[in-house]
Amino acid sequence: MKVLLISSNRERHPWPVLPIGACYTASGLEKSGYEVQLLDILYSDNPASMITACIDQYQPDLVGISIRNIDNVDQQDPFFYLEEVIEKVIEPVKKSSSAPLVIGGSAVSVMPERIMDYLGVDYAISGEGEDAMVQFVRYQEREADVSTVNGLLYRKSNRIIRNPIIRIKELDELAPPRIYRWVDWGKYRLNYTPYPVQTKRGCALKCSYCVYNNIEGRQYRLRDPESVVDEIEDIVANCNPLVIEFTDSTFNIPLDHAMAICREIVKRNIRVSFNTMGINPANVTEEFAILMKAANFMEISCTPESGSARMLESLGKNFTLDDVRRAAECLRKVDLPVVWYFLFGGPGEDETTIKETFDFIEENIRKKDLVFITSGIRIFPGSPLYSYALEKGGIPEDTDILRPFWFQPEGVSTERMLYLINREVITHCNYINLQDNTDESVLARTLKRIYSLIRIKNPVWTNIMRRDIIYKLTGYNRYRLWNLERKHRKYRLN
Repeated sequence: MKVLLISSNRERHPWPVLPIGACYTASGLEKSGYEVQLLDILYSDNPASMITACIDQYQPDLVGISIRNIDNVDQQDPFFYLEEVIEKVIEPVKKSSSAPLVIGGSAVSVMPERIMDYLGVDYAISGEGEDAMVQFVRYQEREADVSTVNGLLYRKSNRIIRNPIIRIKELDELAPPRIYRWVDWGKYRLNYTPYPVQTKRGCALKCSYCVYNNIEGRQYRLRDPESVVDEIEDIVANCNPLVIEFTDSTFNIPLDHAMAICREIVKRNIRVSFNTMGINPANVTEEFAILMKAANFMEISCTPESGSARMLESLGKNFTLDDVRRAAECLRKVDLPVVWYFLFGGPGEDETTIKETFDFIEENIRKKDLVFITSGIRIFPGSPLYSYALEKGGIPEDTDILRPFWFQPEGVSTERMLYLINREVITHCNYINLQDNTDESVLARTLKRIYSLIRIKNPVWTNIMRRDIIYKLTGYNRYRLWNLERKHRKYRLN
């Protein structure tokens, strides 16, 4: 049986993201003896034509579509991706092929039934796709009953049936994704894309707004550190990336696992730079910071989300402000570049907690580090925040939660919150909000290519701060601030 997998993601900001999930699935199918082709439409100017041509030539017996995101989670400038998925992916597939079509990916795992209905498809896989897709292909091949396929959703008698999800326990037994085999790595590398590596799956944390553990489970399933570094050596040998990124939700939980990976990298003297998302402040020690520096981490991202003790409790965080202070001090001592993530708009947010967070940043975060700010919390079904909003009447009964819907704190209006945040962003050269990062300028694209071609090891975001210094010197920031004040006065008068 010939299987065509389509990676439907077309978002390129802040940089194009490699489709690691689709590549894991493709490698799993290939390992099981199936003929597989993966079509990546991210760089296509006409994805519908690209899909049609591929189907006409390849003639697949089954088509799988990977969907990464539902929307861009940007309250100031929301964009709903699924409309584009219908127009540029689903419809061209249906017009070109009568083969069974199944959807999967992280977006589908968040709201599988609702997305099935919206996209008008008969099959979806919720959870991990490697084993489930192999099972699904086998059952389709034999025209057998699909009621036992792991995590599969299917239509029967005008309703959607959902099979139970069984998590993959031994991640090291999976076929390595070897992304460079399935996509045009050169295009991604030219745009400064970090090469992704997973060291674990699952998350045991209970952040009020997050559905990550609904996607990967609530228990950590760890890869062997030697196996992780074996994969890194294979990546370096085959495509020599500038940066390898650990894509775990929290790299340093469990801490001993992350430290073992760093030690193995140091032991093998691997010549590549690393970064990682989601360092949890509760598990940052001086020893860990020193190990990351020795392992050649060029930057890390740390996610305290708030500088208000009240908001940390509201957001369900597993650490205190003292933990964040200690983490900042440890990272400062080894001079690791850090992107600090802060999130405004949760239950209990008001002008006092907003001020507390900005005061905390001023007192504890270096001016040479980047402060990335997100305003507004997107409500997803399955999150504690969703249950809270339902209980408090924060979600009207007729609300279609598939579309971006934002939690509204009682203590501050959205307009006032955005004003307070944007005022701080304009007056601090190392602050950036999600909106500032949405549109990519010609200068930004050029910088990424320069960084990639001559292998500059400083984070690209250091140029964002240089840009804002220029804004300040030229007086442009004064204009931005005047315009913000003008708009806010107009809002207050209305």
